[in-house]
Amino acid sequence: MERQARTGYGVAALLLLLGCVLFVAGARHMVPAPTRPLAIGTNLWIGYEPFHVARAAGTLPDDVTLVEARSSPSLMEALASGSLDGAALTLDEVMRLEAAGVPMAVLAILDVSKGADVVLARDAAAKARGPAGAHFGVETGGVGAFVLYRFLERQGLTMGQVRVTPVPVGDHADAMRRMDIDYIVTYEPLVSHLEQAGAVRVFDSADMPGEVVDVLAVRRDRLAGREATLRDLLTAWYGGVDKMLRGDDNTINRVSQRQNLPEARVRQVLAHLDFPGPAVGRTMMTTNSTAVPAVQRWLVASGDVGRAPQILLDPSFLPK
Repeated sequence: MERQARTGYGVAALLLLLGCVLFVAGARHMVPAPTRPLAIGTNLWIGYEPFHVARAAGTLPDDVTLVEARSSPSLMEALASGSLDGAALTLDEVMRLEAAGVPMAVLAILDVSKGADVVLARDAAAKARGPAGAHFGVETGGVGAFVLYRFLERQGLTMGQVRVTPVPVGDHADAMRRMDIDYIVTYEPLVSHLEQAGAVRVFDSADMPGEVVDVLAVRRDRLAGREATLRDLLTAWYGGVDKMLRGDDNTINRVSQRQNLPEARVRQVLAHLDFPGPAVGRTMMTTNSTAVPAVQRWLVASGDVGRAPQILLDPSFLPK
């Protein structure tokens, strides 16, 4: 499992891509969505595994095709081009698509990080010196950058008051060994390895509850005529969640093989994720949406968008 697969495009790149897509779309006739299977994209993030658990159990709707990609940028490109109808993405990725002119609707909160995303100090001495003026390593443009932003915000600091070096997630452990990094922003299961080597946890996604979320998002222009299919898809998702969290050996073994992780690691990562049920998800999408304003504030502060993108949260497809 590589969470780096969840890093998305910037808005400028998406705007360029969308312009090309619109030109191509005008030159050919696209098949109306209801006449073909609904194409839903995922990548290898473990939080999306319930879709694949449902497919293995035979509960996925017949008119849904899961399209697996190695990275979120690939999913975002396919959504912008119209070759995908929807995808499992982080909330900020959906907002970037919306800001670039791709009409999106969030239909469900899939998972919530509750400590899986972590800011680690190199050691106790680095923690004692504090973050002001410190050197941070982070995969920029994705969830890690958002977690860093919220950590600094809690400390009364801005990005301009620290030194930030982009570090791809596959290089996090090596960066802590070889570079003068004071802090690294990373995620499970790498966190446990670094803590065993002496790194000290100073902040994690449990300190920003409900803000680091993955969602199912579908293009708004692909919703019509798909209502029953989308409801069935989400029913299958929640069945997959139940099956995975029961932790039977066959299911965990299947996830382990797909993720290329030992089964003990799979269980360890899952312990740091919440999978809200339909009732909780509905509440999060209506009266208790803490994630949206936090992500909007970050995207504006980072300069990725000129103004906070508005996003449609539509819980009407959730099972009753």
